[in-house]
Amino acid sequence: MAYEIATLLVLLLTIIYSIRRPSRRYSLPPGPKKLPIVENLFDIPNGGFVWVEYAKMCQIYDSDIIHLSALGNSIIVLNSAKTVSDLLENRSSIYSSRPPAVMLGELMGWRFSTVLRPADNSWKAQRRIMNQAMPPNDTERFHPKLLSLTHDLLQALPHSNNVMNSLQAWAANLILDVTYGLSGEAAAIYSHLGVAATKSIAIAGTPGAFYVDQIPILKYIPEWFPGASFKRKAREWSDIRTRMTENTFNATKEQVTMGTATPSLTSVALEHMDRKQELTKQEELIKLASVTAYAGGSDTTVAVLGAFILAMLIHPDVQDIAHREIRKVLGPGDLPSFSDELWLPCVTAIVRETLRLHPVAPLAFPHELIQDDIYEGYFLPKNSIIMPNIWSILRNEQDYPEPDLFNPSRFLDADGKIDPTVKDPATAVFGFGRRVCPGKHIGFASLWIAVASILTCYSIEPELDESGKPVKPRAEWYSGPSLFNHPLPFKCRFVPRSKDVELSLGI
Repeated sequence: MAYEIATLLVLLLTIIYSIRRPSRRYSLPPGPKKLPIVENLFDIPNGGFVWVEYAKMCQIYDSDIIHLSALGNSIIVLNSAKTVSDLLENRSSIYSSRPPAVMLGELMGWRFSTVLRPADNSWKAQRRIMNQAMPPNDTERFHPKLLSLTHDLLQALPHSNNVMNSLQAWAANLILDVTYGLSGEAAAIYSHLGVAATKSIAIAGTPGAFYVDQIPILKYIPEWFPGASFKRKAREWSDIRTRMTENTFNATKEQVTMGTATPSLTSVALEHMDRKQELTKQEELIKLASVTAYAGGSDTTVAVLGAFILAMLIHPDVQDIAHREIRKVLGPGDLPSFSDELWLPCVTAIVRETLRLHPVAPLAFPHELIQDDIYEGYFLPKNSIIMPNIWSILRNEQDYPEPDLFNPSRFLDADGKIDPTVKDPATAVFGFGRRVCPGKHIGFASLWIAVASILTCYSIEPELDESGKPVKPRAEWYSGPSLFNHPLPFKCRFVPRSKDVELSLGI
């Protein structure tokens, strides 16, 4: 039986290979040599830091665009801002779909969500829901929530034994409130579900993490079959997704019905439903849009703030510069507000440099090309998986000299103001073209106010050893398969900068 299956698989791959051969007029982009039948199956990175491996490939083949193929899948990696702009932005009409994701999409059930949905009517409707509930020109409605929750974080940090865990708890509450309007005890009920859901996405969404994404026929293997542990994981993770989607939505819907809801993506969307149309279908779209917003905001916020705190720990000189700027703008014991952003360019530069050096999703969610295309003399086949390498884009030496250094001043001009000629990393880290994150303005606002508030209130200092001497901080990053890039747990101290700060925070 096994022999017959193997023979059939080889035959199918041979047929697929012959069908998908490129046009003779144009060649495929450069890339590793393709072996018979398996092609580049063993060249595709499937561990940690896959973005670094793809960047190395681009250096080896001296090209900003490379091609790999395996088991019928055509993979194109974009390694520069120009190639991304030319294709994902300027040709967005054919580069905005999503490729099938067997593990994350089919087996775990995320295929209907905004982030994985092909560019169809359902996807457009979900995007419209997000844009109506969180319009870029009306972030002010969320400012009170962001400020209140940031102040909660400020009170928790000095007592934290695990910075990353504290950030995770705070981010879960923040996103639950912004997305569903759930806070306090209501948020506590669901926060663990959100954390579990985002962790499962981070693992399952990693390119090459599960062979079932390269060999879809494996999805038919029963759970009890040897080597089918991925099926059991998918079932467990799917259950978490279902509970996260349904329970949070129902809680918000009940608040809207009772008239106790606060502004959130879900509550605003529910209140704006068209009563003349089928309500059940509209509610399903709101569920999908809401759970996508939650999944996309929680882990990313944690990763960026963790990277920021670690950077301040390693670069006290940068921290000192920010402290001097803050002292000029804020009075003793005052906490920053969103109206202070214009007057705190150094803080903005620190946020931008953190996003640049440590992008949360260094390899963006893949796009799919829906028709054959020609670019720079290369043939790009229909249904190719398009992978923008954000990590490489934000380390381009022409845009960011000495790119491996943490240097926020690169974003400031001679007068200490934000330099508009330096590319804002937000143009890359929040996605591209029609797939850009619809909540990026709220995402950046939450990061900025958190960074500004932490720098206003605390000096971030190394932990002390048993003899009272500072322990040299070490920057270590998770090296396993993951869609997100985040630091490993580390220890530090949050030392209040003054008695006025202690009084303001009540600590």
